[in-house]
Amino acid sequence: MPEADPPEHRYRLDSAGYRLEQLNTENASSWDQFNTSSPEGSIFHSLKWKQLAEKCSDISCQYFLLFKDDEVVGLFPFIDHTIHTFRGLIPANNPMSLHAVLKDDNDPCAMQYVLRELQNFLPNRKKLSFISVSTLHKETLDAIPGYRQFPYAGDGDMVIDLTESCPEAIWNSLSSPRRKTIRRFDKQGYGITEVRSEDDLKIFYHYYEANIRHIGGTLQPFSHFADLRNSLSDDIRITLLSKGPLVAGGLLQLQDKPQRTVYSVYLALNRELPAKFSPTYYLDWEAITWAWEHNCEKFSFGTEYLNDLNESNPRYRLKRAFGGQFKPVYTSLIPLTRLFSMGVKYTRLLRNRRGH
Repeated sequence: MPEADPPEHRYRLDSAGYRLEQLNTENASSWDQFNTSSPEGSIFHSLKWKQLAEKCSDISCQYFLLFKDDEVVGLFPFIDHTIHTFRGLIPANNPMSLHAVLKDDNDPCAMQYVLRELQNFLPNRKKLSFISVSTLHKETLDAIPGYRQFPYAGDGDMVIDLTESCPEAIWNSLSSPRRKTIRRFDKQGYGITEVRSEDDLKIFYHYYEANIRHIGGTLQPFSHFADLRNSLSDDIRITLLSKGPLVAGGLLQLQDKPQRTVYSVYLALNRELPAKFSPTYYLDWEAITWAWEHNCEKFSFGTEYLNDLNESNPRYRLKRAFGGQFKPVYTSLIPLTRLFSMGVKYTRLLRNRRGH
């Protein structure tokens, strides 16, 4: 009986035909083509969005394409990140965590090949100590052989499946107080208008900035919104909920036409309105009905963190009331050096002891 192949030999056989390339001008069209055709791609994985994100920040993007037999089978959008002087790569995350997009989520050799190649892919730079990988399928991470992983609670997306819940069904499922809150704006003479001019965009930004400062979020510059409006004119919708000069709030949505999905991205709120007014209710409801009327299959409320999935969080309660379901993104931190691995284990040990 012949002896089994050693692990390294099996790896070389299994990885035959794979090739990892860093994003460049020659393969850029292949990136967008695969992203558009993959059911797990998104407008946030597009290179147009990458350019917009880089323009308003100092992040260093490291995007990679995985080929097999000259066919694209994976996209890996990373950014540089440092943890206590240790250099690594983590998923790009502006404004959502960008998971890897794979043709075959159950191919462990593909992920193993990428991890091995990435370690030596960036020449003349400090060696990678870790890589953090996000996917939509836990089994993709579970099947990677040969690497210690530290899974951690990350985030996900709250999504309404409009093929299962039409607006009428959603409306009927809402409690009477919530329906009353939405109707209040109509009765008071408020209405939705779409932002068409730079002056309107400045009004939207004013209330967006006020809301971000109120919740302590990360404020994007006005130029980011101007660039979004100019670059994604066919995919963007910005609304204002107002009554004459009085603005209650607004919402910036992106329509991902290949995925037939509408994303709620940026929220603007007038925080000085009386407590009985809740503009978010009306803005979300109007956006959901708009998505339905434009033949979209999904409505995304955007990033939701695992720690916020509880009924004490009013925003989570609202998303749940509209029929939103949490779709997790699975993330693992993968040490590439023994020293970094020891540091992670020590940090977790301290955290566990403090928890007790």
